[in-house]
Amino acid sequence: MQKGKYNYQTEEQKEMKKFFIVLIILVIIIAGVYLCSKLLIKPNIEDYAYQTGEVSTNSISVGTLLTAKEKTYYVIAYDFKGSNASAISNYTNYYENFNTNGNKLYYLDLSTVFNKPYYVQENSNPKATNIKDLKMLDGTLLLIKDGKINKYLEGFDAIAKELKVDVNITK
Repeated sequence: MQKGKYNYQTEEQKEMKKFFIVLIILVIIIAGVYLCSKLLIKPNIEDYAYQTGEVSTNSISVGTLLTAKEKTYYVIAYDFKGSNASAISNYTNYYENFNTNGNKLYYLDLSTVFNKPYYVQENSNPKATNIKDLKMLDGTLLLIKDGKINKYLEGFDAIAKELKVDVNITK
């Protein structure tokens, strides 16, 4: 007589077997995706390098225009990437180097996202007394006193005169 091997499995055992097969397949797929991503995507080491930065104490935005810690100061507003940027930069460098007893000078970049709504090509508002009404051209100098716009000047000649810049030296 031949002895037969009978394998009786309960319903629970069959379900557990199916569960472990599915679990093993999922682990293999996840491991495969992970290994492929490691091989295909090489991290750029420069992205993780420590980068030093500077905090500019001379830059200002329209939102903080009237709240600097000084009682009286100038704000020069221009497009840092514009065609007049180098000329205005010469004026401000001259002012900072030769007018040591003058008011502090802050820089406002009109091309940034936060300042762009206040940058116009024409129809500026020299009579603005608050930020809401402010509309500036490229090359605007503001004198701020006690948190209010005291003077609004546009153009190279007016800026040079106010900052007492020797125009012949800056050219």
